Amino acid sequence: MLWLFLGTLFFFVFLGIPVAFSLGLSNLIIMSAMDFDFIILAKKMISGINNFPLLAIPFFMFVGKVMNTGGIAKRLVRFADSLVGFITGGLGHVNILASMFFGGISGSAIADTAAIGGLLIPPMVEEDYPPKYSGAITASSAVIGIIIPPSIPFILYGITTNTSIAGLFMGGIIPGIIVGTALMFTTYVTTKKNNYGNAEATANKSFSIEELISSFKEASLALLLPLLIVGGILGGIFTATEAGAIAVVLALILAMGVYKEIEFNDLPDLLLETAKVTATVLFLCGMAMVTAWLLTTARVPYQLANLITSIANNQIAIMLMINVLLLTVGCVMDLTPALLILAPILLPVVKQLGISPIYFGVIMCINLGIGLITPPVGTVLYVACGVADVKMEELVKSILPFLITLLAILILLIVFPQLVMFIPNLVMG
Repeated sequence: MLWLFLGTLFFFVFLGIPVAFSLGLSNLIIMSAMDFDFIILAKKMISGINNFPLLAIPFFMFVGKVMNTGGIAKRLVRFADSLVGFITGGLGHVNILASMFFGGISGSAIADTAAIGGLLIPPMVEEDYPPKYSGAITASSAVIGIIIPPSIPFILYGITTNTSIAGLFMGGIIPGIIVGTALMFTTYVTTKKNNYGNAEATANKSFSIEELISSFKEASLALLLPLLIVGGILGGIFTATEAGAIAVVLALILAMGVYKEIEFNDLPDLLLETAKVTATVLFLCGMAMVTAWLLTTARVPYQLANLITSIANNQIAIMLMINVLLLTVGCVMDLTPALLILAPILLPVVKQLGISPIYFGVIMCINLGIGLITPPVGTVLYVACGVADVKMEELVKSILPFLITLLAILILLIVFPQLVMFIPNLVMG
């Protein structure tokens, strides 16, 4: 049944049918093969999206748009510049650090790419960073947006697999910091090696305590957002969904009341843009819930678990096998549908081996996040190409060192799972 599903799904996708509709058609074919009434499709789809935690997705997407439009992002960029702008590869480091701040609020790699790229790629080009390299840094650092909490993919995984979203958020903290640090090291090495950037402009910059204090004061309220969001969730004060609503209110207060860069008349356009993206995600969620139910009914996870464990019984070996599969899928399918389809299938496999659902969720989201910057279906790549105004092949060539860095970190996290589980174990036992 799994091969029937995958075969029909990829057949429809390669015909150019959107993934959500391809998923629906594959579901109908499976239902026909299992002799199920088609009315079940509508029932399971509605019940799948009739889920309170899913409200967190439009909330955090809206926050990302408010941050970009309302001056919050540019204040975070200025603060990042005061911290690392004077180091070799300065604006590249600023780009990465700003992505860590921004991703810690919006939870979206695409929002991160559009916002930070729009703010930093033009000044990077002015300082003699090639446009393709500027776009590569922006795209690769955007992956941090789905690792550092809050994270929309973590929310989707938690809802789909009934895993603690708070636990997933805690599991993403250390890997997110590791990814950011490693990408900054890669930026330092590549800019030094290729002599990118205006060396004179960087040399003229120096660490200024006055600028640091000034930029911190201006960005302090924005920096409080991720602390309040994550702290409230981990402290049990509110759920991830309620945190999204609180983030919206706080972001609007900052953008409209404090910074005064958004007016009431701007809200309808922002809400409409958010609604369009949310509708696509929720339709995918509904179809994926139907798929998960059908494949579970057909005992596909059980069969897959037996197949994998017959090949290997070592946890690391099996995790490496699964991650090769995820990397392959990530090259041809966007993160959201891949996560929604594969998480319910693969989780029972790893649970049989005693692997924590929280650990597997973090690894899976990081892996599929890397898929966002790999051709041919790298959503973040396309956004970065548009923002940097470069061709796909140019950007892919420049992104290779960063891609290698991300893959090395993924292997590190597979070999040393305690890097992911240290904080969840510390807090949750």
